Amino acid sequence: MTKTVLLAGLFHETHTFLSQTTGIGAFRETALHIGPDIIGRNLGNGSPTDGFLEYARLKRWELVPSIQMAAMPGGVVEDVAPALFRRHLFASIEASGDQLDGIFLVLHGAMVSQTCDDVEGVLLGELHDLLETRGLRIPVVAVLDLHANVSQAMIDFTSCVCAYRENPHNDARRAAMRAAGLLDALMDDPHVAQVHLATRYVLPPTGTGSADNPMKAVLAAARAIEAADPDILCINVMAGYAYADIADCGFSLNCSTRGDPQTAVRYLEQLRQVLEQHIAEGYPDEAVLADVLAKVDALPPGKGPVLLVEPADNIGGGTPGDATDVLGPLLATGRRNIVAVINDPKAVAICVAAGLGSDVALSIGGKTDRHHGAPVAFAGSVQHLSDGRFELENPKSHLASMLGTHAEMGPCAVVVNPQATVLLTSRKMPPMDLGQLHSQGIRPEDADYVIVKAAVSHRDAYGPIARASFNVDSAGLGTSNLKRLPYKNLAGKIVSRR
Repeated sequence: MTKTVLLAGLFHETHTFLSQTTGIGAFRETALHIGPDIIGRNLGNGSPTDGFLEYARLKRWELVPSIQMAAMPGGVVEDVAPALFRRHLFASIEASGDQLDGIFLVLHGAMVSQTCDDVEGVLLGELHDLLETRGLRIPVVAVLDLHANVSQAMIDFTSCVCAYRENPHNDARRAAMRAAGLLDALMDDPHVAQVHLATRYVLPPTGTGSADNPMKAVLAAARAIEAADPDILCINVMAGYAYADIADCGFSLNCSTRGDPQTAVRYLEQLRQVLEQHIAEGYPDEAVLADVLAKVDALPPGKGPVLLVEPADNIGGGTPGDATDVLGPLLATGRRNIVAVINDPKAVAICVAAGLGSDVALSIGGKTDRHHGAPVAFAGSVQHLSDGRFELENPKSHLASMLGTHAEMGPCAVVVNPQATVLLTSRKMPPMDLGQLHSQGIRPEDADYVIVKAAVSHRDAYGPIARASFNVDSAGLGTSNLKRLPYKNLAGKIVSRR
């Protein structure tokens, strides 16, 4: 018998310390698709939604596509956005609920709106109530980003959640297929229990790479438990998202089981012990630029660029992408063969007006707020102009987990002088795929220094070409030193090893 499954998605990682809000326009720029457009816009694009669609095709499911909304990480979401999602989702259920065998949701798990700290949890609770009212006893399964701040409500009001296991998120599409498989199993046998364990720890993004401890050790222990106990459907190791000043912020663990829930609780306690054995490694130290450059100068000769990683302006973590606290001082040293990307639509407009080949004197970056440095004077020639569209070179990259394999930076300009090649964008774009630079005629492989505005998500793209990599302690609201942030709602949480 053919199964009928409703598909919807709501995806945003919310940085509550940013002054700018995330409105409907930001969702339109990335994804705001309704009805069949969800299928047409996602088939073959390498995204989690594409993974679900492939599984559904293999199983010959009938789909009820409702609404998909996604925006780049950024400030608090305006209430109109989750309201729009709720309206379309609930209308779809009212129209076709009696035909449904299951519901599949593509969520991030770290959305905060103007009036709600737990957007996903509240929406899932409302969905649960609607299904109860309609007498619909059907499973609800969600795929989550590894950086979700998971609330108890998100667990209570779903049948099963299933998260990515890699950071960088090169497994997002696979995770969605795995979640679809769990939905398939639960539509046949709905017997399942979920347990959840919050922890005291809030880790900066630089401390959540899956190739490094504590994530590496906890993930390995979780996989061992799954392999040993056939009752366990999945264990999720949730790194959390540090830049949300909410009660549910931080590292958490959850488990779906067909067995005794108390056994699952004991498993999660074991995993918390593994976390605590390695917790100090989740708070990495970073050096200021002068100290990093001294280390660079002491390196033996080698091939490839030195990466100067700027976590404080981690675009994939929501920051504006126009911080100058690394670029400005690096230029001041007189060093050459630098590649950098700055999100600055005003500077792009000046370059476009000047025209290709023109000389321009610009003031770049530092325009969003007072937290990410001051504008830097940069004079050079306009080497390249484009519409900023590019295809990902790695269809499994972290960027594909956010927007699929097609990316749009808006109008772009490449400006060059004897010291640096700077890509200026009109929309911030995380440095997760080399196609971003290659599409603009820039070869980071040939640079001496590449400034990378990221924490971990750049590693699959830039790691293979780099001679060395250093995280730089600089100004910005993506700082790894969480003690610098004005938290008010993390009672009892730990944000530092000290």
